[in-house]
Amino acid sequence: MPAGAIDAHMHVIGPFDQFPLSAKAQYKPFAATWQEQDEILCKKLGFWGYVVVQATAHGTDNRVVVDALEHMEGRAAGVAAITEDVHMDELKRMHRAGVRGVRFAFLPHIASETTPPGMIERIARLIAPLGWHTDLYFLPQNFDIMEPLIRKLPTPVIIDHMGRPDVKVPVAENKYFQQLLELGAKRNDIFWKVTSPDRYTGSARPEDWGVALPFGHELIKHFPGNVISGTDRPRPNMNTVIKTPRKDAKTGQMTQMPNDGDIANHWIWPVAHKDPAILKRILVENPRKLYHFKEA
Repeated sequence: MPAGAIDAHMHVIGPFDQFPLSAKAQYKPFAATWQEQDEILCKKLGFWGYVVVQATAHGTDNRVVVDALEHMEGRAAGVAAITEDVHMDELKRMHRAGVRGVRFAFLPHIASETTPPGMIERIARLIAPLGWHTDLYFLPQNFDIMEPLIRKLPTPVIIDHMGRPDVKVPVAENKYFQQLLELGAKRNDIFWKVTSPDRYTGSARPEDWGVALPFGHELIKHFPGNVISGTDRPRPNMNTVIKTPRKDAKTGQMTQMPNDGDIANHWIWPVAHKDPAILKRILVENPRKLYHFKEA
């Protein structure tokens, strides 16, 4: 890992006796406390810090995110989930803790209800004075709704998980992905999370992830200063996505979860063309355009 590397997409979940899941949660994820994430991501994988993205299973109760940020003492930033009735005092409190964005998910299998575009725009106006961004996670079938919204949002925009293109359709022939590239060319503050090869391929095995690499490479070619990446650890709700498990080297058992080191070595590194300069840009320089950390 380059010095100062940021995992720009991970989740802190639980402990459930302290931070219960939302009553509207559509799935029950594994717990992944900030202590566990710090141990795995920072002490073992070598990230300097990370971005805690509010898991949809925790709803709009952002206490789990704020708690993690307070314990990480400046080495973490956060992305919250809010509604438009949130009070500005609460936004300022989260801002002091390190929250720098708001996320909306348009996936019925993980979110019981989606936020109407008009409400997203109103929330974006609310957070814009704080310098926050709007993080959108959507599927190709949502593009007709998302495209006009993204054009007029008053904040920087993150398109989560590359917009979830169908990687079986090559980049040049992928009409939806070409539309994303055209959209990205229309404003210079759209950022791209090049994450989660297991989500695109349905496989926990790194040997199956190569088909998704051209999409990440295309984004880096067109928007080199706007691509970020991360592990998505602990990859909640992957049992609905993974079809091809892998064998765990330690237990010998088949598991639907990719190995965390494989995400770093066989996704993030080849996405960066195995070039240390590109890796530094993706993991060190670009995240700091959206998030603010206390530097070591």
